[in-house]
Amino acid sequence: MCLSRRALRPSGGRGASLRSVIVLLLGAVLAALAGSPLRAETIRIGVLAFLGAEHSLEEWGPTARAVEAGLPGSTVVIVPYDHAGLDRAVAEGAVDYVITNPGHYVELEVAHGISRIATLDSGLPVASAIVVRRDRSDLRTLADLAGKRVAIVGPTAFGGFQAAWREFAAAGIDPFRDLAGLDTVGFPMTRVIDAVLSNRVDAGILRGCLLEQQEAEGAFAPGALRVVAPRENPGTSCAVSSRVYPDWPIAKLRATSAAEAKRVATALLTFQPPAGVPGWTVPLDYQPVHEAFRDLKIGPYEALRHVTARELLARYWQVLAIFGIALGAWAVHALRVERLVRRRTAELATVNADLVREIDHRRRIEEQEALHRKELDHAARLSILGEMAGGMAHELNQPLAAIANYADGCELRLRQASAGTPVDTGALVQATKLIRQQAERAAQVIQRMRAFVRKREPVHMALDLNEVVTEALEFFQGPARRSGIVLETAPAKNLPLVCGDRIQLQQVILNLLQNAADASICRGAGPWTVRVETLACDGGACVAVMDRGEGMSADVKARLFEPFFTTKPAGLGLGLALCHSIVEEHRGRLHAVDRDGSGTVMRLWLPAAAGAVCEETTPSGEGA
Repeated sequence: MCLSRRALRPSGGRGASLRSVIVLLLGAVLAALAGSPLRAETIRIGVLAFLGAEHSLEEWGPTARAVEAGLPGSTVVIVPYDHAGLDRAVAEGAVDYVITNPGHYVELEVAHGISRIATLDSGLPVASAIVVRRDRSDLRTLADLAGKRVAIVGPTAFGGFQAAWREFAAAGIDPFRDLAGLDTVGFPMTRVIDAVLSNRVDAGILRGCLLEQQEAEGAFAPGALRVVAPRENPGTSCAVSSRVYPDWPIAKLRATSAAEAKRVATALLTFQPPAGVPGWTVPLDYQPVHEAFRDLKIGPYEALRHVTARELLARYWQVLAIFGIALGAWAVHALRVERLVRRRTAELATVNADLVREIDHRRRIEEQEALHRKELDHAARLSILGEMAGGMAHELNQPLAAIANYADGCELRLRQASAGTPVDTGALVQATKLIRQQAERAAQVIQRMRAFVRKREPVHMALDLNEVVTEALEFFQGPARRSGIVLETAPAKNLPLVCGDRIQLQQVILNLLQNAADASICRGAGPWTVRVETLACDGGACVAVMDRGEGMSADVKARLFEPFFTTKPAGLGLGLALCHSIVEEHRGRLHAVDRDGSGTVMRLWLPAAAGAVCEETTPSGEGA
């Protein structure tokens, strides 16, 4: 029969075998027992039984045993449901966890706040395969199915219908309008195969790899069915007609304990499945499922099905025409009344003119004041965010890095002492003094941040840029050794003094060193080399930090100093933006150029101080 979108409903597995019904009843009894006083030791997992209750209990048995092994003393109950039954179980809190297809998971995530803790690693594609009989040579493409009858397990089955629906829509076919009919056969999904083989329908939609599995099990003659419009999917040997989506997730309900969910996830991720049994991996990204639902305007995106202006006009043009006529009559009446009012009030126009001008002037002033207040409030919020979040995080890295390095040295000497090597107590005392000094330095950084909040200017003094670079390199030695980075230095002689704040300049150099190290590590095998040079140029001093990474594209260079822009997976995008603002406050320049061969050179230029006096100098020309 041909059904509309609204008429389509999941069959709920009507006509299941007596054995499947008995297994389903046993699962329900076990789920009811899980609500008894033994609830604390019982874990209920509801699963979508797309191949029947008995198959689901057998398929998810290893998963239940893996959770029981990871949570000693617990009992795991697998409860099979159809699509609607699993919806009710989640809404009523009848289960603790759910295992379902990715489309159903997205719907439950939006409706009930469930959250995935692991994703099945079955190696089988979550996709749709549109199958026809081998002798149907007239059915080769999706367009050939227009006007044909197609069997589906149900409109809510993701691999069994929705994934294929998206491909139909991409081909310009509406399965609810352009097909002769959609026959809903319900679970198990093998009923779709029976409907195609028995000629009740022209085609059927299956989950990917189910055709190959049933053929291998001898459910029908080899080669009796084939897949329409197969797509190339390197990740699977099975023929599919749609895009491939993330595998089934296991998700916890909102009321399920987070601590218990963590233990369940750990048990699943450490589970070593036997041959032929799928395992579990970390939760995958289900954004492709959201995109599919958004394209189809179903599930969480049902609200996107809105009436267009053309449809609204075609449906209510008589009402709109009457409204237009009434509006025109009201406009004519309003114009007539306005003319009469103007005639009656002409005598008051002169007296009211000054008052109107005064009111208008006051209104403009109030609007301007309100706009200025909004701009000042916005600027104040951005200033506090930049100074407190960005400045504190990056400036504290310097003394904390030094403390970590000295602490590593103390730990190394103590380990040598435990092995019988004499301890140099003088070195330990010196290291603890240095740790104290760096802790005091961190306190100074915090005091400086408080000064920033109070809008106090940092203290600038004449500095030897070689000394600033040397101290920054000392701070970076420990992280460099741990990362396999070799630091090369080429300090220039007779470098002119520059005017600046020592801690802020060290912060900039350390940030450039860390970025260079990250860029180098991403390319090839170590050890990696980062080179730091200083030189006199353009009436000032320059620092060049060079790496041998992949380099930067023109787009990245254009946005390099934008706040919150980053190319690092875990980056915040504040480092170079903050460095750029610090360099500008020092009347300097910071820019990136390509290094010969490969890699990037970050160049920092600062104007020279006039003797030992710091002056505000505006740089001219390009740096070295």
